Parts: sequence; C-alpha cells; structure tokens
Amino acid sequence: MNTITKRITLALWALFAVIQLSAQTGFGINPVFDGKLVPSSRIKETFIDGSQLAPYKLRIFRSVKFTSTADELSRIQTLLLQDGKRAEDRQTEYAGGVLTYALFRFRAEGRSIRSNVPAKGNKYLCMQVFPKGEQYDITLVYMSGDATLADLKKLFSN
Repeated sequence: MNTITKRITLALWALFAVIQLSAQTGFGINPVFDGKLVPSSRIKETFIDGSQLAPYKLRIFRSVKFTSTADELSRIQTLLLQDGKRAEDRQTEYAGGVLTYALFRFRAEGRSIRSNVPAKGNKYLCMQVFPKGEQYDITLVYMSGDATLADLKKLFSN
C-alpha cells in the first residue's frame, strides 16, 4: 500500500471512530467518557461496535472504569442524575447516601449516523459504584441498540 493510500485509510478510520463516539452525544455525563472530569490516564476504556454485538441486540458498547475521589463521584452522580431525568425507565440504588447503581433507558432520537434514517432502538447509561476506603471504584457504561431492559437483565444475569 502506498503512502497516500495509507494516509487516506488512516483518516477514514479516524473519522469513523469520531462518528461512532458521537452516537453518544447529548448526555451530560459525556465529559467522564472523554477523560475531562477524571484524567484519562486513570481510565480504562472499552469500546465495541458492529457485528460482535449483534447477538446481544446492541450496536455500540462503551465502558469506562476508574477509581475516583469523593468529590469526583459527587460531580459524576450529579451529571448522571441530570441525564436520568430524561430517561424513559430508571433504576437506582443508594447506600449511605451514595448512588451505587443506576440504569437509565432512553429512546433513540434523531437520525441514524450510518444511513441518515430515523434512529431506532434504545440507549442506556449504567453506573455501578463500589466504595474502596476513601475512594470509589466506578464502572460507567453506554450502550445503544434494540436490546430491551429484559434482554440486558438476562444477558448480565448469566
């Protein structure tokens, strides 16, 4: 492959990655995924899209895991709960005044990125928090696809 072809291929892959990540736009919690609230050096990120997720009725799966301070957790909770106000379905659990579990389902809105047809399916924001002394281990997940809450519960119970 010549140099120009390699550069074009690299540019297309970069553009595709930006487009995929923009599927998550519209959420106040996005700065956490983008490493703007918690330094990206402390974040372990997983991003999966495409045919690997088809058996699970999902199109995008993105998660971030990190350890946070109490102050960071407070800001994250505030952002997530603000997003949750727009959710069609909400499940939350608290322990000692700390949001330890949240699952929010949103209807997909707007246009599909790939085909410019109306978006369909669901979008999910999920968070799980484990106290760890003075800090907290946090897992934050964004998913989109046709999976229902029942599908996700069945998937994660296995």
